Amino acid sequence: MKAKIMLFAIMLAGLVAANPAFAQGDGKFHVIDKRVDVFQKQLEQQGFKVTRWADAFGPVNLACWVCNGLTDTAFGNNAAAPYQVISEPYEGVRVGREMQLEPYDAVIFIGKTPPPVAYFSYTGFVYSRYDGEGKDRKEIFSSIGDTINHSRINTVDKKHPFDKDVIVVMTADQGTNASVLHEAMRAGFPQSIMNTMVVPSSVVKLGKDEKADTLIFVQRMYLPGNQDDLDNYMNTSSQWASVLYVTYPEKPAKLDPYPAPQMLVRGTGKTETDLMPALDRLESAIVTANPGYQAEKLQSGIWLLEWLDGFQRGTNLIGECRDTVYLKTADFKLGSSPEDFLVVFGVNHEATGKATYSNFTLYHAAMELGLAGKNSREIIGTADRYDLGKYQAMSKQLYALKVARDCGGLPATECLEVRQIPVGNCPFGDCCPRGSLDDDLFLGFRAYVEPETGVGPYWFEILWDRAIHFKK
Repeated sequence: MKAKIMLFAIMLAGLVAANPAFAQGDGKFHVIDKRVDVFQKQLEQQGFKVTRWADAFGPVNLACWVCNGLTDTAFGNNAAAPYQVISEPYEGVRVGREMQLEPYDAVIFIGKTPPPVAYFSYTGFVYSRYDGEGKDRKEIFSSIGDTINHSRINTVDKKHPFDKDVIVVMTADQGTNASVLHEAMRAGFPQSIMNTMVVPSSVVKLGKDEKADTLIFVQRMYLPGNQDDLDNYMNTSSQWASVLYVTYPEKPAKLDPYPAPQMLVRGTGKTETDLMPALDRLESAIVTANPGYQAEKLQSGIWLLEWLDGFQRGTNLIGECRDTVYLKTADFKLGSSPEDFLVVFGVNHEATGKATYSNFTLYHAAMELGLAGKNSREIIGTADRYDLGKYQAMSKQLYALKVARDCGGLPATECLEVRQIPVGNCPFGDCCPRGSLDDDLFLGFRAYVEPETGVGPYWFEILWDRAIHFKK
């Protein structure tokens, strides 16, 4: 049986499909910019039916969901990365809104980009699809192409795309998109802030019946320059974000579907291969530095491929995006004793220029819930204390950090301590009834956005992260 939260969303999506006005709520909209009202009226004058979804964009708490049984999974969330989605309230929490689109429909996001961060993006996904009469819907949670990220988003200042107005139109039809953007300009929005999120009808099953796909819209962010500014941005989304659902009362006479967009190419030909001897030496040095322990190597491998894998094989990609690579280790159990710990190590992909940032995260395996982690800026210099012999000069491009449930008093610069499953500000309580740290865990690794390409690095141009599990 589907998780309660997604069943609710699917039922709501069906109601919206039958009657988009269902989602209007109390009719109180908090977008300050009056151009949105003008924009809506002009769209209606052009024959569109427009529904403005109230309080329809904001942050979601994946740990709160999964720990309390609203979902079966946290979708492999990046532990330190906040997420905002086109959404709605449910049982005191905000949940993702699954949307269905006819070939001529559009969903329009009007808002602003986050304050300065290392990375942000907007991504469209197919969440679920029909899997046959009498069967539950199949979750594939696959992206629909490249993201609209900080390196290529249209804003009034593309070199500094933070704290800027933005419009994103999610549609499968070129004619609909042209009409929507034309009316946006007539309403006073500059063309420079307009972005199109293409829904490729060659892979997405459009429509509003049970055989049509459901889509969701997600914003990711990571590594703010000022945490208070980011918190304020997320806490005030109802004041600056507006979402319009646009359709035709009657099917238009002619459709003009978008072809699937050309994908950005991963890779530059430049690799981290020359760091392999230094990385191997680091591994040996870590074992030597921990005598008297049983050392079990945890080599990482590819965790998730990318979008077409979901569409072709029906693989559940749990919300992947092409801006990164996803690697993981096998599952393991981590005891609570200070004498049971991991040393996570590898190449700092930001230091080598292969990523805008990279990080590792400790996960609860069954819930696919990110618990805690460290990023490439926090781990600089952490390999310096190991004897790398003739490779010592390369230590600045490597990292090595202890991870334990009890760090034995070591500072955070040397050891990541994880004592509980964090649920954040959750209305159901501050514990996790569905899991504990005694359950199976795994490590996940990401390397986001190679600066030279604007997309995630190629898997085989980077050296994969490693870990060693030490036990007395």
